[in-house]
Amino acid sequence: MAKNRRLAGYFFRAELLFSDSYMDLPKSGRDLLHCLVFELKFVKNKRKGRYSYPNNGSVSFTEIQFKEEFGCASNTYITARNRLIHNGLIKQIYRGGFGAGDMATYKVLITPDLNPREMRWLRYPDENWEHEIPRSKTKIGIGTRFELKATLENCTLNSEFPPHKLTP
Repeated sequence: MAKNRRLAGYFFRAELLFSDSYMDLPKSGRDLLHCLVFELKFVKNKRKGRYSYPNNGSVSFTEIQFKEEFGCASNTYITARNRLIHNGLIKQIYRGGFGAGDMATYKVLITPDLNPREMRWLRYPDENWEHEIPRSKTKIGIGTRFELKATLENCTLNSEFPPHKLTP
């Protein structure tokens, strides 16, 4: 029995495959990029013969899907996603994670239907997009989080050092 061939797919241009932004990716980053590209739907324009990708900007591939597909840890997915954003190959549109079924959505910036100004990966060695990597929001008050303050005034003590709590 002959193996079923895929009749349609996404072909990576040589300009992308030999670019610095793609070559700097680890294997997990390349795998995640390929998974995001396979999530794209395409429509062919009959007049011009060009492809457009109408769902670009709402593409999602979750951490759980990545773990099941490749057998990797959760941190591998996060570092691969961060590296793709840093190199300018994807852009996060929506953060997600605020409830059941709420997933992060991304825009893949390597499709040929995009404006060249949107293709960040072409400018990668000179620019990076590290400031767009999502960070944890729990870092408020790090400088004052574990600071102990005296509870009594200096005038109520007989010694030089004020106590940290009042004993009964």
